[in-house]
Amino acid sequence: MGEFRVHHVRFFEYKPKAIHCLAYSKESKRLAVSRSDGSLEIWSEQDKWFQERVIPGSGDRSIEAVIWQGRRLFTAGLDGEVTEYDLIKLQPMHSAFSHAGPIWCLTQNSRGTRLAAGTEDGCVVLFDIDMDNLQYLKSFDKQEGRILSIAWHEGENTIVTGGVDNIRLWSASSGHAIQRLTIGREEVSKETIVWCVTVTSDLTVISGDSRGKTCFWNGKMGTLLRSFQSHKADVLSLCLSEAEESLYTVGVDPTIVQFEKVIYPGENNPGKWTRSVVRSSHTHDIRAIVLSGDTIITGGVDTNLVLHDINPAKGKGRKVPGLPQRPLVSVAKAAGLLLLQYPTWLEVWRLGATKRNSNLHGEILPLDTKPLKLVQLKAKIGECVVCSAIAADGALIGYSDERSIRLYTFTVNESEDLQPVVTLTRIKVIDEDIMPAHLMTFNIHNQLITASCSAAVQVIDVKDTEVKVIHTFQPLKDVDSIHLLSVSADGDHVAVADHKMRVRVYNITTKQLYNLPSQKTQPCAMTFSAESKQLCVVHCDNTILEYNVNKSELTQWSRSHSRSLPGHWRNRKNIITQISPNPRNPQHYFLHDDEVFCILDKSKPMAVPGKKMKRNKSKHIDTSDTAFTYCSKYKYLLYMEPVSEDWLVAVERTPVAVTDTLPATLRQKKFGT
Repeated sequence: MGEFRVHHVRFFEYKPKAIHCLAYSKESKRLAVSRSDGSLEIWSEQDKWFQERVIPGSGDRSIEAVIWQGRRLFTAGLDGEVTEYDLIKLQPMHSAFSHAGPIWCLTQNSRGTRLAAGTEDGCVVLFDIDMDNLQYLKSFDKQEGRILSIAWHEGENTIVTGGVDNIRLWSASSGHAIQRLTIGREEVSKETIVWCVTVTSDLTVISGDSRGKTCFWNGKMGTLLRSFQSHKADVLSLCLSEAEESLYTVGVDPTIVQFEKVIYPGENNPGKWTRSVVRSSHTHDIRAIVLSGDTIITGGVDTNLVLHDINPAKGKGRKVPGLPQRPLVSVAKAAGLLLLQYPTWLEVWRLGATKRNSNLHGEILPLDTKPLKLVQLKAKIGECVVCSAIAADGALIGYSDERSIRLYTFTVNESEDLQPVVTLTRIKVIDEDIMPAHLMTFNIHNQLITASCSAAVQVIDVKDTEVKVIHTFQPLKDVDSIHLLSVSADGDHVAVADHKMRVRVYNITTKQLYNLPSQKTQPCAMTFSAESKQLCVVHCDNTILEYNVNKSELTQWSRSHSRSLPGHWRNRKNIITQISPNPRNPQHYFLHDDEVFCILDKSKPMAVPGKKMKRNKSKHIDTSDTAFTYCSKYKYLLYMEPVSEDWLVAVERTPVAVTDTLPATLRQKKFGT
């Protein structure tokens, strides 16, 4: 395989954000995740839980509720607005005010024509969302205290709300309260807050509150049926199965408690709810829970999504780290510079250097020059960095927010006191044809290539005094947002992939379009070969396809091997986040996810019959006789790419570093302490 020296970077202090809300769409099989910074993520269940879209947050936006209506996505928060999003442009599209203060919760009717919001002022507010509309409809009678949870019982035309010390049932047609359920207090001076409610078809109201109790109520009579001390602290969220036979609750103590409805023999027996299973797979507060078929999905303060099978015998759930699956790092290979993208600023670092080498695998080489942060570039106040790039020679830096693209010239002059002199000069972007971008990169000609918010591909010529669009490749008729962008080493071709599983290649010089065959799952990473003649695409189902760019067909290697990849590769659960060519050897590709780095050697066979994989002391998996060689030394691996013929750069954010950024957990007494 050849030896490489590695720039092992751990100074990227990216802080994943806590999960606030989860919402699952049965129609589109998508999961919406809101985080504490107001950002939204869309995850595709069909593509092995691929993070396909990210809508950046803003400093003044807090999302407290998320809900799907078909393929439409709505949120509400402390700004008092219900917002609908454009999932192609990845921006807010419509909004409507509640006229009743901040919104804490949302629900919808079964026909998908109305939204109901619970507000800080104690009002239930209805919104009309029929016929692609979003409009304020009316407010119910005002109650004392804020409304923190809400559910809609369509059969009885009833809305259930939870607040401070009480649960109310409302007539959805008249807007008047028809029932009030009083919640007890553990202490006279301490309020009981109902954080979550749901309602069954027989009008059984289920609530979770700040006492750690899960309560079952007869909604028609207003009486308490059963109460469980299910958690050691607040119950923050609950989820009822579609058949209404199972209930799952989560809260501040990081456990998932399952309840089952037991039906006893006899006529007209409504059944009895009993506590059954308790699971623990989070380290901090669990703020949200949803169901997707046989999968329980949870998220909270520890930033991870955890996927559990409904059957507890199948073991612990799969953890999906809260780190982004899209690269946030760019390398100026010729200049030895690293561009790190944070939510609201960029940092440029000079990589460390050493002239030493070693024949010992894994040896740490002493540095002659240490890494150095050269500059921090902040976005405009109130704006987030959507994407960024640095030219190979380090002379140009660009980034886009939701409104525009910004470009800068960048120079570094060494000085005698070892502190380099850095010059960062903004280039005015006057051309009105330049659109905000979702992705961007520079080619070797220092042209900026962008995938715009409207799914167009733009080639932009960048000079010190002028920036202009050379050509715009218009989006396809059946448009969807572009999530992958790659430029060939010779700078002549650009490849893009969208969420309709389409990959297309543009020739920048001839303006020719090459459409590559669509697959069953989305592409998750792609790159051109070192000689720019092939494009290698990795899909979410771990299929690897290599295309001849000019012929728009699979290469001979791909026709022979892409459908016969070994089981240890096909059965991987994690999504490949990056692929790059080996500049030394055209037969090699480097691939990685957040835990494993892999080298694909096309000159070797896919598998050796009877050979078992073994992990050695250096955390390498021994597959030396096959096409795949694995290394699991890094976790979490955010970026890995060759910067020269014998150097790689690996950007790692360790689990310990992520945990150190989290708040303290609920203190629980353990046996023997």
